[in-house]
Amino acid sequence: MIRVSRCVFCNSTAYGKGCRFGPKGHHFHPDDPKKCSWCGSTSFGIGCKLNPNGNTHVHGIDYNPMLKETLKNNFLLKELNRPITEFAAYKLKIIDDNGFKIKEPISEEEKHSYTSAVQTILKIKKYLGSKIDLINHSMVLEQESKMQYNKENHLKLLALEQKISDIYEDLSRTIDTALTDGLSLEQISAILQK
Repeated sequence: MIRVSRCVFCNSTAYGKGCRFGPKGHHFHPDDPKKCSWCGSTSFGIGCKLNPNGNTHVHGIDYNPMLKETLKNNFLLKELNRPITEFAAYKLKIIDDNGFKIKEPISEEEKHSYTSAVQTILKIKKYLGSKIDLINHSMVLEQESKMQYNKENHLKLLALEQKISDIYEDLSRTIDTALTDGLSLEQISAILQK
């Protein structure tokens, strides 16, 4: 089976301009070590006209399953940290302030807002309660202990942290838009697991 590289922002196989969600409208493919992640060229060094951060060809790396796992864990943690009042099921009056179901979903929109994935997240959220804050704090401490301060690399780390934060924000906006457009959390999860 041939693995097809896809843009992390819009899931397209195209390179170059035309991405609705990417920086400056450019597609980004970080999973192909043989091609520039921005323009798809096999060249190295200076000459990329699509890299929004400069003119250097940036080659991808073989997709690391740990990165996918991290994205999934961050997505789950984001969902667990989201206030119940921000869930579509709450806004449609399917669940109350505590996440308990108060009426049966009838319309398609209501059914999409209260899928089995949403129900599972609500159950976990209720079960963990205040322990979610402890999980958040322990993750921050774990990340800080892994990072060793190096004065020369500090600015590079900050820039990388900002880029990754921007990618997560773009992913979150894309997921929120998809949920608003009527896609279910299961459908979105299936795409993230590819």
